[in-house]
Amino acid sequence: MDDWVDYRMSNLETSGMNRIYEINKYDLPECNCLEKIINQAKLNMTDIKGLRFKGCYEAHIDTNNFEFNTCEFAESICLNAKFNKVTFVDVTFESCDFSNTDFSDCNFIRVTFRNCKIVGCNFTHTYMQNTYFDNCNASYANFALTNLQTTTFINSKLSNASIQEALLKKVDFQYSNLIGIQLYKTNLNGIDFSTCDITGIVVLPQDLRGVIVDEYQAMELSKLLGIIVK
Repeated sequence: MDDWVDYRMSNLETSGMNRIYEINKYDLPECNCLEKIINQAKLNMTDIKGLRFKGCYEAHIDTNNFEFNTCEFAESICLNAKFNKVTFVDVTFESCDFSNTDFSDCNFIRVTFRNCKIVGCNFTHTYMQNTYFDNCNASYANFALTNLQTTTFINSKLSNASIQEALLKKVDFQYSNLIGIQLYKTNLNGIDFSTCDITGIVVLPQDLRGVIVDEYQAMELSKLLGIIVK
């Protein structure tokens, strides 16, 4: 959309990936009423740009088809919400709880989730580019049919999550809990799991071609191939 709800005092330039690792870099004006701002944007048929949402407590928000640009979410709770077909560009989520939120068909471009709880979130059919999950709890999250481009999961929990029939390109998993993760029909060629716990992962043998693991993980995965190691 071409119009914006722009709450900044002046126009600000973004600086690629460096921008998403800094919290409130632009000293954005703060607001603690996410639903009110969303309703205003929908009424005006505009998007939301240049605002920091801090200390929000929301539930069951239902919105779609607009964009958050250069925004920050901090120390906020938003449960059981629906953000369908919403685009997030240059957005940071810091110490937030968005558990059981529906992000299906969304776009995440240069987005950071840090110290967030996103348990049971629905990310199906999403597109992620330059997206970073740091110390997040994404257990039982559903990333099925996603397109993940240059996306990193570090020190995060994805136990019993699903990344089925997904496209992974330059996706990095570091020191994360992937116990019981479902990777059915997802090509893992070039994916490095060597620093992660992949106990009990669900994956097709043919999708393991080119995967990078340590020797102990290789012994675990050999069971999927019918190999018995003595």
